[in-house]
Amino acid sequence: MAALPPARQYQLQRCVQKLGLSASTSLHWPRLDLALTHVSADPIHNYEQLELLGDAVLRLVATECLQDQFPDATVGELSALRSILTSDRTLAQLAETLGLGNYLQLSEAACKDTLGQPARLADAFEAVLAALYLETHNFSLIRPWLDPHLQRKAREIQQDPARQNPKVRLQELTQAHTKTRPTYRTVEQRPIDGDPQRFLAEVWFQDIPWAKGYGSTKKQAEQDAAAAAYDTLYQHLMPDTAPSTRTS
Repeated sequence: MAALPPARQYQLQRCVQKLGLSASTSLHWPRLDLALTHVSADPIHNYEQLELLGDAVLRLVATECLQDQFPDATVGELSALRSILTSDRTLAQLAETLGLGNYLQLSEAACKDTLGQPARLADAFEAVLAALYLETHNFSLIRPWLDPHLQRKAREIQQDPARQNPKVRLQELTQAHTKTRPTYRTVEQRPIDGDPQRFLAEVWFQDIPWAKGYGSTKKQAEQDAAAAAYDTLYQHLMPDTAPSTRTS
């Protein structure tokens, strides 16, 4: 950690503590620093590679957590829950709860891009998971603090059945305020069975792409995109109302 400026060292130690880990946890600190560096701050050394691994780590952790919490649930029910738990919207909320935005290095222009903030927070969250996973190549530094957040969110979803179908929820929002529906543009980008990023879906509304989603099926990708788009579209359609007052 000696190669990092003292102020950054302190920031990363604080970040680890916010996650629920001890500040004395043995970590590769430059890699954690990388996980919290946006491409706008450093076009070469940033979190993009870690984010790719973190996406896979998150899906596996979420799957194991849900199977432990709901052992009698069907595969379809678990997939619907996981789609919401791993959406950009949920990850951005978790990142905000944990204060990750305080440690994310951005350019001044990116700081002003408020619409891009949820995606940046979600990406950084996944990159941090990858950095922690690479320390042990297991989930010992992740599940103890992440499981309670996922379990709490899963209970919220269970208490609101409408949340289990993000496409229906998003459609209800747009129709209520504009009498029109969002549309989806979905492509198969990796023709491999079981690949969590086999399909890429974009949700479009009023000729604007609002979010992307991924899934091993077309349906899952579109649900993922709808979940990711909800908060941003809510703010767009109802700018004077915080989405948390409606969805929590």
